[in-house]
Order: sequence, then C-alpha cells, then structure tokens
Amino acid sequence: MVVVTAPAKVNFTLQIERPRPDGFHDLVSWVVPLDLSDELRVSLADAPGVRLRSDHADLPTDERNLVVRAARRLAAAAGVEPALDISLRKRVPIGAGLGGGSSDAAATLTALAQLWRLDWSRERLASIAAEIGSDVPLFLWNSSCVIRGRGERVEPVAAPKIVRIALVIPPFGMLTAAVYAALRPEDYGQPRPQPADLLDLSARELAPRLFNDLEPPAFRVDPRLADLHRRLSQDARVPVRLSGSGSSLFAIFDDAIAADAWRAECQRRLDGDVRTLSCGLRTT
Repeated sequence: MVVVTAPAKVNFTLQIERPRPDGFHDLVSWVVPLDLSDELRVSLADAPGVRLRSDHADLPTDERNLVVRAARRLAAAAGVEPALDISLRKRVPIGAGLGGGSSDAAATLTALAQLWRLDWSRERLASIAAEIGSDVPLFLWNSSCVIRGRGERVEPVAAPKIVRIALVIPPFGMLTAAVYAALRPEDYGQPRPQPADLLDLSARELAPRLFNDLEPPAFRVDPRLADLHRRLSQDARVPVRLSGSGSSLFAIFDDAIAADAWRAECQRRLDGDVRTLSCGLRTT
C-alpha cells in the first residue's frame, strides 16, 4: 500500500487573458498549497479494475472521478493492466475552488508511480496530468508556484511570508465552466501586478494586492456568493478574495492569532451552514 496526501490550494492571483482562437482563455496565477489535505491509500488488488471508495457520500467513485481517470490514464501510458483498490479520505470541500479533485488526481499519479515502480520524471508525469485536467500538473510540485497557459506550465516560486489563511466555505459549490461562460470582456485583460513583484511582501502588504479576474463572473452566476463577499468585506482592514472559480473565499494574515480571531468572528456573524477554517501553508 502507498499512502499519499493531496493538499488544497488557493489562488493568490488569477489573471485571465483574452480568448484564444480555440475559445479557451490563457491565465497567469500564483497558487499556494495549504496544509488542508485529502488522503489516498492505494494498493494492488487481486482482480483487474480500478475500485475507488470514499468517506464522502456525494462523491462519485466511477469514471466521473478524476482519481479513476488518472489511474486509467497512467496505466495506459505505462502499459500496465490496473488492478487497484483506492480509498479516498475526503477533507477538502468539493466545488469550492480549492483544487481538491485535481489534487487527488495528481496524488494518484504520484502513488501509482511508486506502486508500479515507474522511474518517471515529474515532467513526464505532468504531461499525463495535463491530459486529465488543467489544474492537475501544479499539484505534482506541492509548492508555491506560478501557472500559465491553461495551467499546464508550472514554475515553482518562493513561498509567501504569510503565516495563516482563513477560509470561508459556503454550503454551495460553483461550476468552473459556468463561471468562465459568464466572463465579459471588461472582466479581463486589465494591467495586473505580476507574481514576481509580490513574493517578498508580508500579509499586511500583500492582501490589498491580491486579485482574481473570475470574481465578477462568479458573483453574477450566484448572487449568494456576491452577498457573502460583500458581508465579509465590510471590514476594509481585511481584504477578502475568491479562490479559483469559487465558491471559497479567503483572507491572509501575518499571525495565527489574528487569523483565528477573524475566522471566529465570521463564524459568529454568518449563517450556520457556512463553514470557516484556519489553515497554514503546506511546507513539504
């Protein structure tokens, strides 16, 4: 058996470029992994096939799940007949813009490379990961990184100097395709700070410089998210951003006490079905 963790992420910056001829948008995003993680246990089975079990009742365990797709795709590329039992302990919220499914897929590739003793470079695995989903390659690095293109071009960068991140997770998810479909020309193509200019800033300096071009379309797709962001942003001292295409919102802090205090205050003021978490950065 091989046991691996699959970390969540937040997008500190997310710049959307104008549409390409194929209709897709290139992006530039500074992504940071969190110490909030799923866990996968992967073992060889007696019978052929990929069998996935999860402790999350709403999670599909068939070909709709990126874990199953990743296992089958790597097996085909490696010329291996898969005979696998995979157990997924789900802790990263689904549909929250935290990359849980993509991270699970990348962790599956890493686990199977060990289990099948594939002497493959990370770059070779990343080429398989890019076929599974645009966000999957970045999780093979498990570090602060800048992604470009559709997410397949990954550049590791220095970890930010912040200490804690407070997450606010509403009881509904967002569909990435729906958010991109709601993009308008005025939402993207604006001059933006580049990640390289932000790496050395403290949380207090960095927070007002964070941005996400997917916020306006996400707020149009679900006004409940816009209202939650408005309520959280009433304290102008703590800028709040959307991660990915949502639905999670987050704020960054220089110390754990401030992060925990803000999180607790949000939990007191918000509806009971809105979750709040305080997380650190993943360091390994």
